[in-house]
Amino acid sequence: MSGTHGALRLIELTSAHLCSDLGGLVGLLDGSRPPAPGDPAAAAPIQPDRDTAAPAAAKALTTRLELRRAAWGPQAGPDGEPLSLARLKRMAGGLPGRVGVDLSALRPDTVFPADDGRIVLNLLLLAADSLPFGGTIIVAGSADDLFIRLAGPSAAWPAGIAVCLADETEARSALTEQRSLQMALTALLGHAARVRLSLVLSPNVTNEPAILRLGG
Repeated sequence: MSGTHGALRLIELTSAHLCSDLGGLVGLLDGSRPPAPGDPAAAAPIQPDRDTAAPAAAKALTTRLELRRAAWGPQAGPDGEPLSLARLKRMAGGLPGRVGVDLSALRPDTVFPADDGRIVLNLLLLAADSLPFGGTIIVAGSADDLFIRLAGPSAAWPAGIAVCLADETEARSALTEQRSLQMALTALLGHAARVRLSLVLSPNVTNEPAILRLGG
C-alpha cells in the first residue's frame, strides 16, 4: 500500500498548491483581493460589462475550486470531514454546466464518512468526464451502498475502469498511461480506504453504461 499512499500524497500536495494559486486569481477576479502595486489590473480602465460579469464568473470558479480541493487535496483534520447531502449538493455545483446531478433518491439525512465522501466527490468528477456531450448523473441507494448511473449521449465509463477498480497495481499504472487520470485516482482512493468499488449491469436497459457501485 505504500506505493499507493505515496502517489496519493503527491497528488494531494500538487492539487493543494494549484488550488491555492487559482484561489488567488479568483480573488483578483471578484475584487476580494486587490491587485498588487504595479499590477496592470490596478490601472485597467473600467469596463462595465466585464465588471458586472466578474462576480458571477468568480462564484462559479470558487465552487469548482471547492469541489476539486475537497476531492483531490489533503483532508482537513486527522479524520477528514463527513459529507452530508447538503454539502454534496453544493459541491455538485462545481461540475461542468452541461452536467446535472440527480440526488432525489437519497434520504435527506444521508451522511457519508470522510473517506467515502471523498470517493463520492471523485465519482462525480469521473462521471462528469464520462458524459462528453452532457447529461445527468443519477445517484441512488444509501451511504453504505451507493449506485451511480450515467444518462446522456455517448455516455461511457473510461476503458479499463473495471480492471483498475479490481486491481490496485493496474490503478497505479494508469496514473502514468494514456488513460483517465480521474479514473485512476478514484480507483486508488477506493483501494487505499479499502472501500469496494465495482460495476454492475443495469437490470432494465442493456445498451446503457454499467452502474458504478460504492460499497455493498
